[in-house]
Amino acid sequence: MEGKAYEEAPMRFGMNLGLLLDIHDSYLENPNNVSDEMRTLFENLGTSQDGSLSQDAKQNVKGMLRLLDEIRLFGHLEADIYPVYEPEIKNKPSLDFKEHGISDELLKNVPASLVSPHLGSLYDNASEAFNHLYEVYTGPIAYQFMHINDSKERQWLKETIENQDEVNLKSDEKIELFKVLSKVEGFEKYLHKNFVGAKRFSIEGLDTMVPMLEHLLKLMAKENIPNLQIGMAHRGRLNVLTHILEKPYEMMLSEFMHTDPMKFLPEDNSLSLTSGWVGDVKYHLGGSKLRTDNGIDQQITLANNPSHLEVVSPVVQGKTRAEQEDTDHNGLPDLDFNRSLAVLVHGDAAFPAQGVVFESLNLGKLDGYTTGGSIHIVANNRVGFTTEEFDARSTDHASDAALSFNLPVFHVNADKPEHVLRTIELALKYRQAFNKDAVINLIGYRRYGHNEMDEPSTTNPMLYKEVKAHDTIEHIYGSQLVEEKIISKEEKENIIEDAQKEMRAAHDKIDKTDTVIKSEIEVPEAIQEGLKNEPEPEITLERLKEINDALFEYPEDFTVFKKLKQVLDRRKLPFEDDTALVDWAHAEALAFATINQDGTPIRLTGQDSQRGTFAHRHAVLHDSENGREYIPLHHVPDVKATFDIHNSPLSEAAVVGFDYGYNVENKESLVIWEAQYGDFANMAQVYFDNFMSSGNAKWGETSGFTLFLPHGQEGSGPEHSSARLERFLHLGANQNMTVVNLTSTANYFYLLRRQARYLNTDKMRPLVIMSPKSLLRNQLVSNPVDKFIGNHFREIIVEKHDKSKVKKVLLAHGKMAVDLLNHQKDNNPEEIALIRIEQLYPFPGEEIKEVLDSIENLDEVRFVQEEPKNMGAYSSVLPKILDILPQNVKRSYVGRPISSSPAEGDGETYKKIQQNIIEKAMKVQEDE
Repeated sequence: MEGKAYEEAPMRFGMNLGLLLDIHDSYLENPNNVSDEMRTLFENLGTSQDGSLSQDAKQNVKGMLRLLDEIRLFGHLEADIYPVYEPEIKNKPSLDFKEHGISDELLKNVPASLVSPHLGSLYDNASEAFNHLYEVYTGPIAYQFMHINDSKERQWLKETIENQDEVNLKSDEKIELFKVLSKVEGFEKYLHKNFVGAKRFSIEGLDTMVPMLEHLLKLMAKENIPNLQIGMAHRGRLNVLTHILEKPYEMMLSEFMHTDPMKFLPEDNSLSLTSGWVGDVKYHLGGSKLRTDNGIDQQITLANNPSHLEVVSPVVQGKTRAEQEDTDHNGLPDLDFNRSLAVLVHGDAAFPAQGVVFESLNLGKLDGYTTGGSIHIVANNRVGFTTEEFDARSTDHASDAALSFNLPVFHVNADKPEHVLRTIELALKYRQAFNKDAVINLIGYRRYGHNEMDEPSTTNPMLYKEVKAHDTIEHIYGSQLVEEKIISKEEKENIIEDAQKEMRAAHDKIDKTDTVIKSEIEVPEAIQEGLKNEPEPEITLERLKEINDALFEYPEDFTVFKKLKQVLDRRKLPFEDDTALVDWAHAEALAFATINQDGTPIRLTGQDSQRGTFAHRHAVLHDSENGREYIPLHHVPDVKATFDIHNSPLSEAAVVGFDYGYNVENKESLVIWEAQYGDFANMAQVYFDNFMSSGNAKWGETSGFTLFLPHGQEGSGPEHSSARLERFLHLGANQNMTVVNLTSTANYFYLLRRQARYLNTDKMRPLVIMSPKSLLRNQLVSNPVDKFIGNHFREIIVEKHDKSKVKKVLLAHGKMAVDLLNHQKDNNPEEIALIRIEQLYPFPGEEIKEVLDSIENLDEVRFVQEEPKNMGAYSSVLPKILDILPQNVKRSYVGRPISSSPAEGDGETYKKIQQNIIEKAMKVQEDE
């Protein structure tokens, strides 16, 4: 082995003793066979009489190797990263030279380059290099990266961390940093004094988060990143709004005083704040600010957030991805990671405890969800509400969840402002170098209780003994600058006082008598308007045929799987034979193509969505010979926007949150999430409740987010039968969403087109589709091509009937309606008419009433559903049916009785019960 090869494998790469002995054998043959540094090492280690390494020498080598690894691996356990209440960590490895059997004398005779090659030119010997590493890894910044599998990443981090200059800002930079901290601290103190007991979820104890974000904006400008998306819970939110988004003090103070804050909105339109007609507490609200003070235009957005901790993280990731993509062309979106950056601020109690954190981290490297790396900041208060660390997690650090995703973690003492800035520099450098997430564990404390009315000493006495005796950051850092003779003591006090004066001046501008307290909530008229269903003459047979033909123009060298080709070829038939039908997936493909032609991008993600759970979609084809992918929708003529479809991880919460956020940011895009089965959506309920259904009313946050939720009783048991239709209907109010359960492929085609048409308008709203399973290929649901020509969406479908003979009307939706329709083929009593309710919310009461009023001999309206009586649509639509029911007409329910479970477990039992419901519904007389 040549000397050059040895240089690539010394202990800096964790070389084992066996390899070292091999190198020593070569050294004994000829000292010139090895590098100078290895020769120096062997000369100082000592040899036994036979020329081999002595036992002491071997122990020295082992000790050096072990200590080097343990400093890098475990330095964070001894680091100066706790401003207060340092935890006791038992049985941690010792980082003392002597305990590793190494003498300082030996280290002084060994080159520094043997410790790390990048230290060779900086230090004279290994002793100095080891001391440097100890200071680096146990100082106010601590590092965890040795767990990362990628050797290039590890080496980059090692060299970057160990070669850093000493943390030391210029004098003017220190003064500016102190001024920012004084404003951050002064803001909180002013609110605490003037609005006693008001909840604000103070940032105090983690004040350095604000200059950290401010510094990040400067770094982003150097990287030419123009967009910052921030997600955070309530703690510190008001401070970030005022000092990063530059929301005027007058606006914030007005909110505490219940006066109109919008009077103080900057007139330059640089700050955008939205609010719904219901509103939300001030520490849940977000905003968007255009700043130009770093040399480029930078848009900073703080996402609206409910109280549910951590759920905003994937929303912000989705917003970031939307900013990064260009979607105004055919094919896949163009993705540029430098168009936007996500910063996610987590709570120390929530980060290791909330499952959505793990789901969100898992999105980091997936093609459909990556944003080229987010920066995570764990705002570490050392306590969650009243729960201390020993009851909150099973790990040493709040940030340890990140380790399983091969992410670096940088721990930093929040009372060391200059080190905090260094940490964000390192995080962004890593993100830019590897397009991966980086995690900062910002360790501080919480000055008061969970909210400002709590007395934390009752539950956490030992922690708060230290907190109450601990100076605030403005005094700690201000005193440091005085000691460094950068400012005088008087200048320090003046800077602190100036921050208070600025708050007082803003306060004085507000008319205290100009209060805005509503006695009732009024819903805007525009919100209450429904969506129009107008014929679309632009949908012609020629247009659809051209699209359909294009879907089968495969490349000559592309081999479609034989059995699949036979299935897909059936989609040619409706354009060749008037009796052939367009099934669900075929209608969807035609709709998607026309929507793309109209210039609307489409993003569809979900569990197995490329093929479809039920092998119906096949939007992505795979060459059976080489696995190459081909997307037919990318080859439709005259397309002006992208079609992007991804199989998601087997995750609901983070994926739904991501795609919701994507649509909030890109309102022109038709964004769809598809569940494998509808009940899988249970795992994402927080996004339906707290964002999708109520976001507009609370925050003025609109979306056209669309859900495909397979739903229907088909004998598959309780878990795969229900998408919990009743939940979405109970969430429906103020025209906040559309909920449908369709029975026609043409209607599906036009519903998707209607949803796309209203995107990015005042009438945009989410769409929830109880999508079919067995009905995907049902002949009664499929329609001929002529039903797709110049048509429109129909909120109800009324089967043909003789008004003079009808006595009973059945109202049904989805699969139940199709089962009734199927029964009518063979047994169609003319006394019964069927109305298929396609749109359940907003309820098409006027249309149904018009039909009912036209039937002179009507004596009963039966609502028929396959879901249990306490589920499905019945309880939601009953009051609306009663409102439109003609006088002296009986109302009845036909379906399963109330049940705590959505379906039967036995398939044969299901069939029997379903048949009983159909027969009972179709009875002309009750005693039949």
